[in-house]
Amino acid sequence: MDALFWNKRYDTEEYIYGEKPNAYFAEKLPLLKPGKILLPAEGEGRNAVYAASLGWEVFAFDQSQVAQRKAWLLAQKNQVKIRYEIAFLEEMPYSGERFEAIGLFFVHLPPLLRKRFHQKLEHFLQSNGYLILEAFGKRQLQYSSGGPREISYLFSPEELIEDFSYLEILELRDEIRLLDEGSAHQGEAHLISLFAKKPRV
Repeated sequence: MDALFWNKRYDTEEYIYGEKPNAYFAEKLPLLKPGKILLPAEGEGRNAVYAASLGWEVFAFDQSQVAQRKAWLLAQKNQVKIRYEIAFLEEMPYSGERFEAIGLFFVHLPPLLRKRFHQKLEHFLQSNGYLILEAFGKRQLQYSSGGPREISYLFSPEELIEDFSYLEILELRDEIRLLDEGSAHQGEAHLISLFAKKPRV
């Protein structure tokens, strides 16, 4: 899906995925000492603003200019500062930076691109850095709470274990759970949630 699609989808005063952070992110991020965090495909800024409110230095990006504008408005509303670039996942801005945490939420890609992108993140994560991820699992096709309708874009625990073989997996959940994130993510959903750490080199 290109920038035109996402610009059109986000072009409303409503924050379609809500103004509150992803629930799994809100569960895990307070466990970590604040540092620099990278949030690819950040959308309307809910997770970036939340991380900034906890004292993290936030580096976010997305391909949608509309999403960037809404994220800045949300940051202003919550009186926090975030960095937010316009870029595609393949471009990966902030190449000179290393991060204490990376957050990935509902970033669904074609299989080969997904695998390359996930493996590229190793370069951006500090030793002892953490990954927090949540996305739709394969059984999401049975539910109407959001996500792509193509099964190859949906996740399995086995795929994530392979993609992130360079990380120590601290938690990997595979469950049906109620999703309540704005109007676009509502109802029962098949969710895969990952909390992992890059071992010290």
